[in-house]
Amino acid sequence: MSSSPRSPPPNLTHDLSSLSLEEVLRALGLEYAASQLDTMSGKAIARNESPVSLLNSLMREQLRVLTEARAKAALRRAAIFPLTTLDTYDFNFPKLIDRDLVMKAATLDFVKDKSNVVFIGPSGVGKTHLANALGQLACLRGYRVRFVVAADLVNDLVSGQAKNTLHRRLTAWAAPDLLLIDELGYLSFDARGADLLYQVFNKRYQRASTIVTTNLPFKDWGKLFHNSAAASAIADRLVHKGLLVRIAGKSRRSDQEVDNAA
Repeated sequence: MSSSPRSPPPNLTHDLSSLSLEEVLRALGLEYAASQLDTMSGKAIARNESPVSLLNSLMREQLRVLTEARAKAALRRAAIFPLTTLDTYDFNFPKLIDRDLVMKAATLDFVKDKSNVVFIGPSGVGKTHLANALGQLACLRGYRVRFVVAADLVNDLVSGQAKNTLHRRLTAWAAPDLLLIDELGYLSFDARGADLLYQVFNKRYQRASTIVTTNLPFKDWGKLFHNSAAASAIADRLVHKGLLVRIAGKSRRSDQEVDNAA
């Protein structure tokens, strides 16, 4: 069955000259500005503001809405879980933490420098909270961010290798401006897993930034990877020109469990 012929394109000159300003804004994709035109025009007239002032206010509001929408989309793509902020982290809780170093990381200069941040400490001291807070900040600044648990990352790579799509998976994990790898050290990897994880770090080395949270000091990474050479290579790439934030103290989750049981 043949489709009906398309109608000829309209006379753009005629159509454009007949469009209202609201229609022009919508045609340009400035939906919010179009929706606010009448309201903001009325306010501008009441305040005896110039047309330039009205245009300035209208475009700034459109930019604000667009920026917020882009940030929300970036957060969805990043898959950060849970979403956290630095404001909600209690720096008085850990026995040891360098707050100034965390605030230095929060400038996100390390992302511009394509260096890394490593949070080392026992379970429950807020490593993931801080890492994810930095990730959220990066999303709001327009960076491409991705969150993944270390074990899930290795499983994805192993699956890619089995399906002969490893190159594609490595390229995907190398792509984000900032990659958050959570819980490195909670599960050990065999030689294959260690090698695949090394390939991710190697592809990102001095090309993009990575944040890692781990409960293991570097001296114990040989046990994690069952490969001292791979462990040393990964650690070297992570800390080269990077920030190392050590956190000491008891688990906040333990205190919460006691409170809930009381």
